[in-house]
Amino acid sequence: MLKNIVKSTKFIFFVCGAAAAVVTGKIIKCKKVRDAVVNCLAYGMKVKHDAQLAMQNMKEDAEDVYFDAMSAAENEDADVTENDTEKESE
Repeated sequence: MLKNIVKSTKFIFFVCGAAAAVVTGKIIKCKKVRDAVVNCLAYGMKVKHDAQLAMQNMKEDAEDVYFDAMSAAENEDADVTENDTEKESE
């Protein structure tokens, strides 16, 4: 009966999970590991912030280009309308 329990995959997964929890608990208590994890997390947060700023700047630039293009198109339409009016009056 004990052989059947040891051969069971659920039992093997349980033992491996318990061992992983114990090993992880020991590793996390180490000050160097904690410092490394904190530094990695801080770096990740900085990268995220920089990416958000870059995306915001690109969005603002794109909006500026769009509004400039719309203004230019409106000015062209106004010029065409004025030219048509002048031709009709002649």
